[in-house]
Order: sequence, then structure tokens, then C-alpha cells
Amino acid sequence: MSRLDRRTVFADTMTARQSEDLTPDVFMIAGFGNTTVAVTEEGLVVVDVPAGSSEKILETIRQKTDAPITTIIYTHIHGDHAFTARDLVEDARKRGHRKPVVIAQHRTLAHLARYREMQPYNWYINQIQAGRGFMRPTGQEKFIPDDIVYPDVTYTDSMSSKLGDLTFELHHYLGETEDGTWVWIPERKTAIVGDLLEGSCPNIGNPFKVQRYEVEWAETLEAIAGKNPEFLVPGHGPLRIGNKATEWCLDNARYLRFFHREVVRLLNEGYWIEDILHMVQPPEDLAGKRFLSGIYGCPAFMIHGIHRRYAGWFNGNASELFPSRSTVIASEMMKFTDPESVLKRALQLKVEGEVQLALHLVDFVIKGAAQKEQQKAALLLKADLLDARSASEVNQIARNIMLAGAEEAEQMAKTL
Repeated sequence: MSRLDRRTVFADTMTARQSEDLTPDVFMIAGFGNTTVAVTEEGLVVVDVPAGSSEKILETIRQKTDAPITTIIYTHIHGDHAFTARDLVEDARKRGHRKPVVIAQHRTLAHLARYREMQPYNWYINQIQAGRGFMRPTGQEKFIPDDIVYPDVTYTDSMSSKLGDLTFELHHYLGETEDGTWVWIPERKTAIVGDLLEGSCPNIGNPFKVQRYEVEWAETLEAIAGKNPEFLVPGHGPLRIGNKATEWCLDNARYLRFFHREVVRLLNEGYWIEDILHMVQPPEDLAGKRFLSGIYGCPAFMIHGIHRRYAGWFNGNASELFPSRSTVIASEMMKFTDPESVLKRALQLKVEGEVQLALHLVDFVIKGAAQKEQQKAALLLKADLLDARSASEVNQIARNIMLAGAEEAEQMAKTL
């Protein structure tokens, strides 16, 4: 399989293939990111407008009703939930309807400000994470569209409004973001939960992203389960109904609490992150559940994310408190060995199935070999090793990082 063929198309567990009518007046529009629409006597309420989906959203809505879209709710300000509201606003303008009111939790404004400040960086890391390859930013890249629709109304902890016969309760939560909103429609026993549920292991420790909140995430899932929802619309993945909705919430919550408890316990027993990463494994009865598979979040990422919240960056080795540059360390090491021997050993490790260990050896040659031809050979071997490592990697963020690393190594080799 080519590197291009291994680019991420997120697995079925994270993509709802089928739109659903929950009730006669509430329906879900399926996609990689889901949209929920409620039809009231006063107009339509739309929850989430994923980037690239506005045409499908409008087409599906207009097949069902010509009623005006009165309200748009963001569950959080990620692109796969909130970046194309402008198309719904434009639809309202063309139809002579009043502009929809956009509602979000108030931290959305700070979130957007951070995105504005860090546009090239966020563009860069998302290129890698989404499997678009390796390309350094120039400083001019746009991560969020210039015409993104800012909220008209924000709330802090919760808010409730009634349109026609339906009540819309908005509740703030901390989880994948700090500006999370989940929506409860009590008359229809429907919970619309954004990225509290994604069809895979909770993405607590994304390698690129800011801090996330495992305990609060679990608390919110338990609160939703306490509502006994008949319908649960996740941010990603298929609709859950009845007992399956409650099971999904509680199993995710228990998974989160388990990792929190174990990381904190081991920190309190004096272990450092390198040990913790190899000591904590998921509970056996949850590890095999498809909706907790490690395709997006994964146990190692969760451990890193929780550790970052409760501990500093010191790894337990005093030699690395003020480390020398890795290139300097590698250069010193290469004085005591032949780079060709190191590369030969790396190839042997690959044959033995120890690809990760081979990558560490190759990095010493890349950073420390005196001759450019040796560095070039090491870079090309690194690309090959990363391709091999990615081919067996289940987690799609990790896979894309490896594939981007392989491209970067090849690009560097061409410059030598």
C-alpha cells in the first residue's frame, strides 16, 4: 500500500453513514461531523455546521421543510462543528428570513481569539493530523475562514429557551475543549452531545493540542446518562438509542475515570511518565469495545494528556533537566561508533520487528554523522522505517504523524 493510500479516512466508528429521523420534529444529518435539526412552530434549530457539509445540510433541510432557520448552536468551535454557518445565514438572507441567532458557550470567544493568534501553527498541525502531508507554514496560512460566524449570544453555565413546543437546554462542559456545549430537549428525551462522544476512545491527549479534561468529561457523560436519553446524537459516529445511549455514556465515563485514577495513583507512588506509559492498560472488559477503539484517541495519548494536567514536564532524569541539544549529543556518540554499523543494526532491528528501536538508532546518525552521505542514507532509512511503522499503526493521528515524518525525512535527504 502506498503512503498516499494510508492517508486518514476516519474509520466507520467515527462517521455516521445514515441520516436519521429521531422523532417527527427532530432529525440528524449524518456525516463525519453530525448535524441535528429540530423543527418547531417558530422555526428551525440547527446544532453544529461542520466544515464542508453546509450544502448537504441545506439540501436535507429543504427536502423536509421551508421553515426559517431561527437558531444555530455550536457545541464547540472546532472546524468540523462550526465553520460553515455562513452558508446557513446566506440561505436565510436569500429567502428573506431573519438572520439566525448563533449561540455558544462564552469561552468560544477566547477560543476563536487563540485560533486567530495561532493561525499558521494550527494550520500546520492540522495538515499533519488530517493526513495532508508535511508542509511547513509560511506564516500567512488561514486556519479559520475570514467569514466565520461569531456567536450572537453566549452563556456561562447553562441556558434554556423554548421554541414552540420544544425546550432547548444548553449545558457547558469541559472535555475536548473548554467551550463545550451539550443540548438536552426534554420533550423528546434527546441529548446532542458534540465531541463528548466520538465513536472512539476519548481524545484526551491529542499530541498537538492544548489541555483537555478527563474528570469533567466523565462527570458530564454520567449526567447525560442520568437523563435516560431515548436518543443520543454524538459529534461523530452513528445515533444511539435507548439502552445503547446510556451504555455508551457510562462506558466512556468509566474508561476516563480509570485512566485518571491510574495515572494519579502512579504519580503518587513516585513513578515518572516513561514508566506510567508502560504500566497502564485499559480495563479488559472495555478494551475490546468498538466504540472505545484507539483509532483517534488512544491509551498512550490519554496517559500523556492526564499526566500533563497533574505533573510538570520533568521526566525523572536529572541529566535531562537542562539538556544539551540532541545534535550535540548525537555527534559525541558518533565519535565512538561507525555510522554504517548503526545503520546496519537498524536494518537488522527492522527485520526483527523492532522498528521503533531502529528509528531511535537512525536518529543518532541523522543528527550526529559527520558525512552528508551518511546522514542522507539515514534519512532515507528513517522514511522507510516510518512507512513500515505506520502500516501497522491503528491510531490514525499517530499514523499521519509518521507518514508526515517520512515525507519530511525524504525532503531533508534531497537537500543534502
